[in-house]
Amino acid sequence: MDDKKGAKGAEIFHCNFCDYKTSRKYHYDRHLLTSKHQMDDAEDKKGAKGAETYFCQCGKTYKHRQGLWKHQKTCKKENNCCNEQKEDTNELKLLTTLVMDVVKQNQELTHQNNELTNKIVDICKNTNHTNILHNNINSNNKTFNLNVFLNEECKDAMNITDFVDSVKLQLSDLESMGKLGYVEGIATIIVKQLKALDIHKRPVHCSDSKREVMYIKDENKWEKENDEKKHLRKVIKKIAHKNSKLLPQFKEKYPDCGRSDSKYSDQYNKLIIEAMGGLGDNDSEKEDKIIRKIAKEVTINK
Repeated sequence: MDDKKGAKGAEIFHCNFCDYKTSRKYHYDRHLLTSKHQMDDAEDKKGAKGAETYFCQCGKTYKHRQGLWKHQKTCKKENNCCNEQKEDTNELKLLTTLVMDVVKQNQELTHQNNELTNKIVDICKNTNHTNILHNNINSNNKTFNLNVFLNEECKDAMNITDFVDSVKLQLSDLESMGKLGYVEGIATIIVKQLKALDIHKRPVHCSDSKREVMYIKDENKWEKENDEKKHLRKVIKKIAHKNSKLLPQFKEKYPDCGRSDSKYSDQYNKLIIEAMGGLGDNDSEKEDKIIRKIAKEVTINK
């Protein structure tokens, strides 16, 4: 309801709904026409029927929504509640982020565990296959234990790198390769150097010459050569390099070999070709042939 109160002769116009006061009738009438007043008036009439009450967090009650709204502007407890809600929201966001991080880490850990499990399974498969091969080579109804042979009888064998370093070539090795060709010449050099060693000192053994199953001692431990035969291919390349370094000795022995009219000219040219790998471009096939020849010569007598 709207009241009109006078104080000291001055008439005051007061709107109870909106808590609006003015001493000017014009301003009061204009206020009554505003949408704000009319909305509050409608709310008040509705509230009168339903006796609706508006509550603040601080405990105060109001009959009009507008009164509650004005009060909440300055209510400290209401503001504190809003701040607490904001803090709770921020904490919830932080907690959510932390939970998501933990979930992500667990997913990554699970992925790593799966990869590790697969690797272990592969290792177990390979180990079982190798153990079967190692422990069940039978000859004349007698079981030959390859593990015992390699790790006990050949425990003092040379490392493959030490073997290569120990090889000392002579000019005759180079000249022999010129006659035999690259493949036969390099294979002959390597086999000759291996056979010069006691069988238990050799860094290379073959358990199956048909399948070319080779075992190499490297870094003081025996290991089965992989399908690519990486160790043996390195040996071949290094021995071939050592052999090619003998070319200056041949030229020193036969100074006129570089002249086309020299009787050593053709021999010198062939030595250069064979020392560089021989005719043809497929070095891998040449190495395969050399490895096959080595395997036949270092096969274990079981």
